Amino acid sequence: METIHLKVNSKVYDHVMWLLKQFDSKDVEIVSDDFFKNKEELEEDLRKIDAGEMKMYTLEEFEQDTDELLKKYEG
Repeated sequence: METIHLKVNSKVYDHVMWLLKQFDSKDVEIVSDDFFKNKEELEEDLRKIDAGEMKMYTLEEFEQDTDELLKKYEG
């Protein structure tokens, strides 16, 4: 399957969606805008990881940092 991303004026949005829904779901799948937003964010995160711009934590490191942060703000 091929994927396209459309920007549609709100005046014609309902008509375009109606048209797309006329196709069998095996032929046309409507993918939400959230998919593309999430995909772009994940691709940027992956780029940062590959470039060494993002620190990765083990589960143990995360738990330790979280415990320390909670202790700091508990009182």
